[in-house]
Amino acid sequence: MNPKKIAILITVVGLIALAGLVLSVSNVFAQPERPLAEMALQKSELPEGTSVLSNGPTGLDDLSQPINSSTIAALGGHEFLEAYKIDTVGKEFQIGHYLYRYQSTHQAEEQAQAITEYALHGEKSQSLRPVLMPDTSPAVDKKVTGQNIQVTDPETGGVYYWFVGVEGRTLTLLVVGGPSNDSTRVAFESLKDRIQLR
Repeated sequence: MNPKKIAILITVVGLIALAGLVLSVSNVFAQPERPLAEMALQKSELPEGTSVLSNGPTGLDDLSQPINSSTIAALGGHEFLEAYKIDTVGKEFQIGHYLYRYQSTHQAEEQAQAITEYALHGEKSQSLRPVLMPDTSPAVDKKVTGQNIQVTDPETGGVYYWFVGVEGRTLTLLVVGGPSNDSTRVAFESLKDRIQLR
C-alpha cells in the first residue's frame, strides 16, 4: 500500500472512531424522559379529604379515561405509546390527571390541539358552554404549557376546568370538577401550577 492510501485509511478510521465517540458521549449526557408516574399528581398533593379511585398505567380499552377506544378518532386519532392516570373524588371536587406519551412532540402537540378544538367546538359544546380561559399563573419557568378550558354541566350547574398541556412527547390532561364557585377554580389553578412546574 502506498503512503497516500494509508494516510486516507487512517483518516477515515479516525473519523469513524470520532463519530462513535461523539454519539456515545451524547447518549451518556442525554436526559431520559421521566416516567409518567413521576409526572402525575401524587396523593400528597391533592386537596384534603380526597380519595383515590384509581391510579396507574392505563390503555385505550379503559373507558374511564378521556382518550380511549371510543373517543380516539374524534380526538385526533394518534395512538399513545403509554398512559397513566389518577382519578379521585373528594368532599368538593372530582379530579383526574391523565398523561399520554406519544411517538413525537409533534404528535403530542397535534393531539392537544385536537382535544382543545373538540372541547370548544365538538358535538356537546353547545350544552356545555366551553370557554377558553387565559393562563393567570404567576409561574414563569413552566415546563408544561397549554390551554385552560371551563365547561358548565347543564344538569348540575357545576363546573369542570380542563388543562390540556404538552411537555416534549407527553400530553397531560388535568380535569377538576366541582361547584360553580371560586373554590373549584382555586383548586384547579393550584393543581395546574404544580403540574406545570414539575
